[in-house]
Amino acid sequence: MVDFFVQGASAGGLFYGLWEMGNGKLRGPAITCIAELCATYVGVSHHVWSLTLIGVGLTFVQGRNFIKWSQEGRKF
Repeated sequence: MVDFFVQGASAGGLFYGLWEMGNGKLRGPAITCIAELCATYVGVSHHVWSLTLIGVGLTFVQGRNFIKWSQEGRKF
């Protein structure tokens, strides 16, 4: 049951975060970064290494986006 909620948080967070990024909101990269951490957890727990690699890579990309956008003064 916990796995179902982690996967749901990952997918839902990714979609919502990308939506907010499209609106230019700083919360977009932050939420997407958290969603990718959830995806990484799912990948590791199920031994799906492609998902793990994608999750780790996109966590860094979204973290970088959050830092750059916050330096630009984007609203949360």
